[in-house]
Amino acid sequence: MQIEKTAVTKELMRIDTRRQVIDIQQIDNRRFMYNPKTGILVLGYQYAATSTMVSNHANELAEAGITKGYDDFVRGWIGTGGDYPKGVIHFAPCVDKRNIKLFNQAFDTLEMFKENGALAGTVIRGFGERWEQPLSDIFTDMREPEQKPSVRKQLKKQPEAKASRQKTNHQQER
Repeated sequence: MQIEKTAVTKELMRIDTRRQVIDIQQIDNRRFMYNPKTGILVLGYQYAATSTMVSNHANELAEAGITKGYDDFVRGWIGTGGDYPKGVIHFAPCVDKRNIKLFNQAFDTLEMFKENGALAGTVIRGFGERWEQPLSDIFTDMREPEQKPSVRKQLKKQPEAKASRQKTNHQQER
């Protein structure tokens, strides 16, 4: 099956994530509804920061042609910019481990967003035990490997160590 790159538009969008990919970094501020069973992602209308919202999750899902199975969809907000240059994914309602089914669906939702442009520094809100956390705290494989500083950098940071090293006498006395 061929995967098709789909451009993000400001209109209501219905995306089959099994056949289409998007770049979530192009999303400014909009609702999302995702069904992990079917792979259907509905992106609500694109809202400007100062606009008045004229809809809700249920209305936008119905406008996308989905009138059954509302509770099968994980819901929230997604966007980039402002205080979140690498993006934010906000679950509404919040998801914690007390509701195993919803927690697993939300985890699947995060995997889908990871495949569609979420970055290690994308902020995740309302998932797990912490209110806000970077995506790399959930998917540790996204973390950059730690770089061991070079000996030269270590010495530049510790000039007293360099000075004390020069004072040592390693020759044997006769």
